[in-house]
Amino acid sequence: MASNPFFESELFNELNDALRHSSRFTATYRIAADDYAEAKKIARGIAVEQTVECPDELFVNTWIEDSVIGQIEDLKKADPGSYYAIISYSPDTVEGEMTEFINMLFGNTSLQPGIRLMSFELPDNMYNHYPGPKFGRQGIRDLCGIEKGPILMSALKPLGRSVKDFGETAYKLALGGCPLIKDDHSLFNQSYAPFKDRVKACVDSVNNANAKTGGHSLYIANCTADSMEFLERAMAAQELGAGGIMAAPGLLGLSIIRELSSAPDFHLPIFLHPSFSGPLVLTADSGISPFCYYGQFSRLAGADAAIFTSFGGRFPFTEEVCRKICDGTETEMGGLRSIFPVPSGGMKWQLFKKMVQVYGPDTIFLVGGALLTESDDLTANMHFYFEKLEEAMKNRQ
Repeated sequence: MASNPFFESELFNELNDALRHSSRFTATYRIAADDYAEAKKIARGIAVEQTVECPDELFVNTWIEDSVIGQIEDLKKADPGSYYAIISYSPDTVEGEMTEFINMLFGNTSLQPGIRLMSFELPDNMYNHYPGPKFGRQGIRDLCGIEKGPILMSALKPLGRSVKDFGETAYKLALGGCPLIKDDHSLFNQSYAPFKDRVKACVDSVNNANAKTGGHSLYIANCTADSMEFLERAMAAQELGAGGIMAAPGLLGLSIIRELSSAPDFHLPIFLHPSFSGPLVLTADSGISPFCYYGQFSRLAGADAAIFTSFGGRFPFTEEVCRKICDGTETEMGGLRSIFPVPSGGMKWQLFKKMVQVYGPDTIFLVGGALLTESDDLTANMHFYFEKLEEAMKNRQ
């Protein structure tokens, strides 16, 4: 199946405008099919499978057929060998539950080959259940004291170091002005760097550096954990003074992210890590489009920034896919705040010229290993990376 993204087409814009005024929520699927008849058969199968999952005899000529079963709103040819199907569903089938909403969009159908969830649209009243990001792009800028331009983020590595080591690294990075300093995604609660001890050490280190420089560096604690322990760690990180938290929805699920983001007593930005999302997004003819997963779902869950693996590094996303992820972080979604795209995965200063051309100024660049190993002086490394990013931005203008 061709990889040309649906979202660049006039067809998408045409359908998108019509769906915004629907009282039902809709999903757009790309279907592998040789002809219209086959595509229509598959689309009807999705509409039934995603709702009642039963033989026709159990719902035909009943209110369930009219109100519960998914309805095919549009079916149009896309690339050779594929069609776009828009199917609408009743909001009553999900009742504000994010887990059931995701299940309704792409539950059993995710097990079928040749079907890919491309995007979704909600009627305005459904957004009452989804307040979205508390901070978004502007909120993070305010916290960092950076009014415009791209923002640098680095990571505390490697797994296996002590609490003292991580605290020293955080201090040196903050002393160099690093706006965002996050835990590596594999730092959980290991015996050589227990969660609370690590968070306290890094918070103290960053605060000490900020007091010396007058800066606004933030430490972002990885709070991904088993089940409800995630919520406990997020609250503990807030109490200990962290500037934000990180979580991996591929491991945790999205609904618990929404639970945290919408909690009235939680007041930190949330950064999402892409760990374990590969099986959902990497196959071109099935799974979920990166636009939808990293963009739409992240915002619906209330995250403020979405980390993803960029082209040019050690992962397979193309420039085209990365552009679409960025589109998903800011596409209109019932007034929800735009969030920061955070390209990562092999980022280095040699790529900055190309990266700023593609991603523009509203981006957080996550540079880990390359920055940490540029020289033995981490503070000087930060200054060097700021210079290189500034050069890239000047060349862009």
